[in-house]
Amino acid sequence: MRVAVIGAGEMGRWLANFSRRFAEVTVSDSNRAKARRVAAELKVAARPAERAAAEADLIFVAVPIARTPGVLLRLAKVAPRGALLVDVASVKGEVVKSMEKIKEDVELVSIHPLFGPGATSLRNKDVVVIPVRPGARYQEFRKILERSGARITEMSADLHDQAMAVIQCLSHFVLLAYLQTLRSLDGVKLSRGLRTPIFSSLAELAKAAAAGRPELYGELQRQNKYSRLVRCSLVEAIHSLDVAFARGDYKAVRAIVAWAAAQFGRDQVKRAYEELYRRFERERS
Repeated sequence: MRVAVIGAGEMGRWLANFSRRFAEVTVSDSNRAKARRVAAELKVAARPAERAAAEADLIFVAVPIARTPGVLLRLAKVAPRGALLVDVASVKGEVVKSMEKIKEDVELVSIHPLFGPGATSLRNKDVVVIPVRPGARYQEFRKILERSGARITEMSADLHDQAMAVIQCLSHFVLLAYLQTLRSLDGVKLSRGLRTPIFSSLAELAKAAAAGRPELYGELQRQNKYSRLVRCSLVEAIHSLDVAFARGDYKAVRAIVAWAAAQFGRDQVKRAYEELYRRFERERS
């Protein structure tokens, strides 16, 4: 199999490295020096995008979300008949609409690996698939993912974006807001090196969020049409809790805790609490 990876950023590099296991790989990027550097590091080829796509059986498009529709339309015109054209954008609405406009005889599948370039394998990793025009190439690719340990979930583009508004947009927004609050309060200094288990775990998550790309966080919030809804829901929840605490009314907290126990199960809540302390005690040992 011949694979072209269009976009030599962090995720493009990850895809190229993964694809080396089963294919002959070519990387491309609008920054040709970056493409050559990544190609040299991975010992694969580097070529301009159209040439790489014209010679590939499987074409990954790993460029910024806003650029993905245009790149897909352009590469479909040069892709070989029967090739599989795949994007890895984190927001699917406009991307899938652009795929549906493609008339060329190529397979079209939109995927979202629910992990970043820090992953060392696909084992137990979720990959969402929107099969726009799948065929034999997609079935071959899917088997490669499954043999590598990935968990495949197929859904529509709209359901994907609704789910990612919660899974990504809300989670990122919470952690960025937490970091911003620490910054405004000089909270790291105020903590004086003291920790509780929850503070320690939340601080570690916030540190991990700080390793992400600000541009990607912004794109996710901007491009996902459901992100504003979840942000507004969070702001409303914070306001209602603030009002409740100011009144000394703890019924809202009881309701939240009861909902969590019912939603996740009391056993899972208990296990999470125990694991929190196991991690905390490992950190301090």
